[in-house]
This record gives sequence, structure tokens and C-alpha cells, in this order.
Amino acid sequence: MKESLGKKVRAGAPSEEKMDLCKPMIYQDPFLMKTLAWPVANARKLISHSHITKINMEGLKAPFILVCNHNAFYDFYIMVAATKPFTGVYPAAVDDFIGREWFLRKGGCLPKRKYTADLNTVRQCMKAVKDGECYGIFAEARYSLCGVTETDAVTDAVGQLVKMMGVPCVTFTSKGHHIYDPFWGNHKSRHMKRTEAVIEQIFTAEEVKNATVEEINEKIRKHIYNDDWRWQSENRVKVTYKKRAEGLHKPLYQCPHCMTEYKMNSKGTVIYCEHCKKSWYLNEYGELEADCGETEFKYPSDWYLWEKEQVAKEVKEGRYHFECDCHVNDLPNSKGFVRMGMGRLVHDMEGFKLEGIRDYDGESFEMKIDSALQNSVHVEYNYRYGNGLDCIDLNTLKETWYVFPENCEFSVTKITFATEEIFKEVRRRRKEEREKGKKA
Repeated sequence: MKESLGKKVRAGAPSEEKMDLCKPMIYQDPFLMKTLAWPVANARKLISHSHITKINMEGLKAPFILVCNHNAFYDFYIMVAATKPFTGVYPAAVDDFIGREWFLRKGGCLPKRKYTADLNTVRQCMKAVKDGECYGIFAEARYSLCGVTETDAVTDAVGQLVKMMGVPCVTFTSKGHHIYDPFWGNHKSRHMKRTEAVIEQIFTAEEVKNATVEEINEKIRKHIYNDDWRWQSENRVKVTYKKRAEGLHKPLYQCPHCMTEYKMNSKGTVIYCEHCKKSWYLNEYGELEADCGETEFKYPSDWYLWEKEQVAKEVKEGRYHFECDCHVNDLPNSKGFVRMGMGRLVHDMEGFKLEGIRDYDGESFEMKIDSALQNSVHVEYNYRYGNGLDCIDLNTLKETWYVFPENCEFSVTKITFATEEIFKEVRRRRKEEREKGKKA
């Protein structure tokens, strides 16, 4: 593969062989769990001094649905340690399988394209429950971008699935994992000596039977919610890493002082605005301190949620529109990406529209995603298979395309916010229209 295109990216026509998402599941092998997975998970638990609290878990038997929040890759280790001695199967994004499909399938992982309504997921869950296995879901379907649970990414379908299966529902909530290894960070050790996790049976099978879907969803969202920055501050968990703020400008892209977008940067323990020159120090307890004047937000998570409110206003007022040139990489299977070519991406109230010309044969390509069908979108910061560039991961039931904006100022964080806010606004408007139609 040509390094100039990026690691695991090649030129030429893509393979006709697509990743088989309907391949029979392979349940986790108890022998491999005892000899490999659980020892590794327990070792990582000891390294991070992670404390796991179990609530209402005594006497629980499989099958059950496990719903988790998703702070960092580290979640997987602690979740495996917390669920011992249970085995199970877990949907995972197709890009996770690059170069390791055999291993992940043996580990009980099921490939899925993010934010698509895939009936195969329901069939797999039904089969796992029938066979007495745990079926695990990372409900946000992506890592938290700034350490606070992305509740808007948790669809109502989660509660519907739990209700349909009629088995106990267990939640797993990690605390501190984003601080330990933030999605925007450099994945270097942060010398953090404490994390926590809570695993709790929040519904018995009988309680699931008697609860509405709305009640199930509300309880799930409440139990998996966590704000890592508040947790760190309130528990006085110290992080002495000298570069602990580097990369924080990826989720915090808008200056709250001068309101300028896309001019934030970070270095060492400081995040700053290149436009107005104001800066904020990230102290050892995850708290922000302005260099002068008002400290607008004590926690990065509050800053992040404020940005989301700004985008929500743009959407409701009809001002949001993003358009850019881009290059596109196709992910047909676990062997890696294929460079498709240059294109033009438009994101507005209608959804995503991507058009371009393929490098290898000069033919056109196109992908359209209706805004009412996509409640969120997966993005990457400094993507390892994209020469360290930020990108947007667009999916249909048959395709996964990674889109890299070019020749423009942008933030993939803002595109994520906009996707979620447009989805809510479109659904709200359509609901109003239906209610008006009933009255007419």
C-alpha cells in the first residue's frame, strides 16, 4: 500500500468481496476467556487501579442485554473484567476489523456499519438470547468526544430491543476512562492512578415485561450517563501528565470569549484561541482556569455542551450549512481502505450528500443519507488510517466511506453536533405535521 495515501489505504479498484455482516456468530470460547481475555483484563484493571462496583448482580443468569457507555478503548478491558464469568457477543464497527477480523470474530465481535438501521442486529440478538448468551451494546456507537455520555446518540431502538428480548437489562458505566485515554489525546500514559466502573442490573425480566419502551430508555440513559471531568474534580483524581491538554481543541473548537470558530489550539497544559489570544490552563484535577478575566467554564464538558447549544440555534434558525471539497476512502472489507477519489460533501437539513469521481475508472460515485434516518455520525481525530487527518465516517447498509474535508476550515465535532440536532429538529417538525393532520 502506498504510504502517501495513508496506512492501510491503497489505490486501484476495490475488491468485489464485501465484509460479510451476516456471517454466523462465534461465541466467546470459555477456555480462551479463562486463559487469555480475563487475565489480560484483570491485569489492565490492576494497572489503572480500577474499582468495579456490582449492584443487583447476585444471582443473575444469562441471557441478558448489557448496555454500556463508551469513554475510551479502555472500556473493553474493564467491561470484560466486570462481566466475568459471563461470555457474550458484541456488535463492533467494521473499521475495528481492519487487519484482525479473524481474531475479533473469535472474540465474539459482530461487524456492523455505524448508525444504520440493520435488521441483522436484531436477528443476532435474538439468536444470542435464545442460546443463553449475553448480548452487549455500546449504546453511543462511538467514543465520547469530550468525556460526557453522548445521550443523543443513544437511540430509542435500544429500549425497543430490550423490550423485544424480554430478558434482564444490565448497564455498565465507566468513570475516568476518558481522562485515562481521551479520544482527542496522543494515547500516551497520563499517570492516572484511579478509575471506576459500575455494573448494575437495572431491570429483571419481569420488570422489562411491565415497563414501557420509554421507561426502559429513560432508565438506561440515566444509568449510563457520566461526566468524566466532574468525576475527576469531585474525586480529586490527579493527572500530572505535562501534555494533558494537547488535542483538547479538537472537541473545543469555538472560543467562548470571542465566539470565533476553528481557531482554537492547545499545547502542554493550555488550550488557547489564536484569534483573541485568550487561554485556559487545564489543572491536575480536570478544571479550567482562564489566564485573565472570567473563566467561562470550569469543566471542558460544559464548554463542549455549550458549543452544542450554539449549533442547535443554527439548526433551528435555518443557518446551518456545511459544504467542502474532500477526498474519500472506501472500506469494502477488513483488508483495508481503497482511495476512491475527490468529491464534494454537502451537509444540511436534508442530510449528507456526497458526490465525486473515482480515480480508478473515471466513473461518478454518490452517497445520500436522509437526516431523519441518522441520529448521529462517527468522526475521527487525527485518523491513523488517514495520514493523521480528521474525517467523517459515512455509512449505508452496504458501504462505509471515510470522508476527509479539504481546502476549508471545519470541525468534525461541529458536524457531529449538527447531525444530532438536525435529526431532532426534523423529527420534531414531522411530528408536528402529523399532529396537525390528525386535527384537520
